[in-house]
Amino acid sequence: MKKIGIAVTALMVVLLLCLTGCNTNFKFEDLALSSEVVSELSVTYGKDMKVTSNVAKIDNVINELNGLDIEKFKDKVTDNVFSDSVVGKITMQIKDKEGSFTMIFVETVVNGEKVSLLKCDTTDGLKIKKLSKGIYKMESTIIANAMLNKIFANCI
Repeated sequence: MKKIGIAVTALMVVLLLCLTGCNTNFKFEDLALSSEVVSELSVTYGKDMKVTSNVAKIDNVINELNGLDIEKFKDKVTDNVFSDSVVGKITMQIKDKEGSFTMIFVETVVNGEKVSLLKCDTTDGLKIKKLSKGIYKMESTIIANAMLNKIFANCI
């Protein structure tokens, strides 16, 4: 009876690890960024850019981004998309660290469907393990544009 209990427990642990490891969604709130961590934030939307180091404004932007729950993008996309089709960009300078965390929002066509992608990356040698890197697919281009517009117009 003890051996069966141990086997069942081991199987449950393996199943739990598989389920948590298979989650490919990105939740911005998991990064635990706040105005205590971010010293400066810049938001580019279209051809305009705003920069702030105001604590309240940084918190407003981060609160908006905390609503992000997006899935990992599995298809291939060329790197030039993230320089040619940019809709918006959010760059966060981390306190007491060199480099920054950058989120680039683009609109492109994949398999005949218009999609909004988000590329998260660190720049200039920033090394913080918890900062997710990769390409993610937004729910829709309309939602992505609305979020960027709201951040640019109301939060900064």
